Amino acid sequence: MDLALRTFYHVPFIGWLTKDAVRGKPDAKYYFILNLAALYGVLVYTLGYPFLIVTLLIAAALVFSAILALTATDLIDNSQRARRQAAGPRGDHRK
Repeated sequence: MDLALRTFYHVPFIGWLTKDAVRGKPDAKYYFILNLAALYGVLVYTLGYPFLIVTLLIAAALVFSAILALTATDLIDNSQRARRQAAGPRGDHRK
C-alpha cells in the first residue's frame, strides 16, 4: 500500500496536490478542495450540461445508498431483535 501511495504521489499535478494536502501545511487541504471545485467547474464548462446531470444523479444514488445503509441496520443485525424477543413482552401484563 505504501508503494502504491508513493507512486501515486509522483503523478504530475494530481499526485502533487494530494501529497501536499496530506503532508503539507494545514491550509493546503483548503487549497486542494478549492482546486477540486475549480476542476469540476472546468469539466462542467467543457463537457456541458450532461456532465452536471450525470454527476448529480451519481451523488443522489450515493446519498440514497448511505441513507439505506444507515437506517436498515436492524434488518441486517439480528442480535438486537433476538435480545428483545428473549426479554419477553414489555409493559405490565397483569390479569
